[in-house]
Amino acid sequence: MRVMPSDMTSPLCASHTVDCHVILVGSWSAMPEGRFQQSGGMGVYRCADRDELAPAVHTRSADWVLAGQELDDGDIETAVSGARAVRENVRLAMLGRRGDWRRRDRWMRRGCQVYLEETISLSRAAAALRAARALDVNVMDRVFSDALRERATGPAPHLTRRERDVLELLVRGLRNREIAGVLFVSENTVEYHMRHLLAKFSARNRLEVVERATVLGLA
Repeated sequence: MRVMPSDMTSPLCASHTVDCHVILVGSWSAMPEGRFQQSGGMGVYRCADRDELAPAVHTRSADWVLAGQELDDGDIETAVSGARAVRENVRLAMLGRRGDWRRRDRWMRRGCQVYLEETISLSRAAAALRAARALDVNVMDRVFSDALRERATGPAPHLTRRERDVLELLVRGLRNREIAGVLFVSENTVEYHMRHLLAKFSARNRLEVVERATVLGLA
């Protein structure tokens, strides 16, 4: 199977200047046209067809798969599985809308290492991807933390000692039954404190409690 069409000849010739290879699956406003863009040592190759993904990852020795904001969870899972079948250490980066914090949080928990706003420029994306790879850290576009900060209204709530204990374990990802076991209390007691946390943070669910506590410096 031919991975890239003939119009890729020029970027292939310039590949010696690229040390961060990215395969784009889906769309990106920074690449409205064409199959290749290069910036800051990063080369981005658009994968126009799903059947091209695995060969492209292999041929380019891709460092990243970059998922467009329009892809659903199933599309992303398929892309990542296909890419890692041929290159185990390929990393996942994603583009998303500023207000879609649920998608961002879900995928950062599921192994996405870099999450960027869909309107980010090539140069800024290159800096984020190179930093994440060099330092082996997760990178989230600042606009998402700003959006979370905007959602947090009013002063930080006062928490009792036990509410702080529950919050700390909640941040670690424990469920109510597990929290009850750690604190040596009943699950009903944990649910009681959870109701208070939800009310104090004006949160609809556990995830929002953690997010707002983090923004307010309580987690």
